[in-house]
Amino acid sequence: MTAIVGELMALLTAGCFAIVSTVWSYVGKRIGSNTVTHMRLWLAIPPLVLVHFLFTGFVFPVHISMNTFILFSISGLLGFTIADLFIFRSLTLIGVRETLVILTLAPILGAVISWFALSEVLTAIQIFGILITSGGVMWVIHEESVNNRKRKAIEKKSNLGVPFALAGALAQALANILSKAAIVESVHPISGTYLRIVAGLVGLILFSLFRKSFFEDFKKMRHIKLAGLLAAAAVIGPIMGVLLSLYALRVAPVGIVTALIQVSPILLLPFDYFVLKKTITLKVVIGTFVAIGGAAILFVY
Repeated sequence: MTAIVGELMALLTAGCFAIVSTVWSYVGKRIGSNTVTHMRLWLAIPPLVLVHFLFTGFVFPVHISMNTFILFSISGLLGFTIADLFIFRSLTLIGVRETLVILTLAPILGAVISWFALSEVLTAIQIFGILITSGGVMWVIHEESVNNRKRKAIEKKSNLGVPFALAGALAQALANILSKAAIVESVHPISGTYLRIVAGLVGLILFSLFRKSFFEDFKKMRHIKLAGLLAAAAVIGPIMGVLLSLYALRVAPVGIVTALIQVSPILLLPFDYFVLKKTITLKVVIGTFVAIGGAAILFVY
């Protein structure tokens, strides 16, 4: 039952990431992917401090061990600095769906690495469920990208998004492994979220100073509509999404949690059909049911 709760948390995380991926892609094309990566964490800090105080009674997580602090900090640098810089760049180059299809490699990478690093062994049926889920998601996004290419030509520069997304998938998997290693019963997941976001923000501050865009990034926040969208996405993604994912990692294996999180593009299909009025082909529907079937296997077993 505990594992099922973790899997439900992972699916809720997927829902959060489905929403924010669309927002980040939209805003990133207007003010730049690096600016979005940087500024969303500044916008996430104030509500995060409040939420952490309400949950723990502390403004900053001073009650954790140095080992846990280091693991969460490195996880934050990998997940919010390195992975997101690569992923956000890919989002603006090849789009949401094409990026997400490559990110479906993350659960496979996570399962393999956690097997060696955490001695976290999955059963044959769980491995099968991960492969089915990832395969279904890849099928759906591939069919969508094929349809998009039929409607418009893809710019040559979009090919650069593929290695960015691959690097993001690897960094994301490593970040989840470190978060799993850091999570212990005495540490509240909101404290882990806090440390990850702060560490990620420090990394992005250094990156923006290196590229001499620190103050320019803040100036771009003068666009009220874009700033509002980014603030809302910052709460839904970096705070709610990451908090739910840490709850999930506490009670369920890394490979299963990461696989379920990757169903976010499937969750975008109703939005595409009813809001954006996109055509959903039979192959896409079949791929959706394949992914749902894989997720059901993970829940049952």
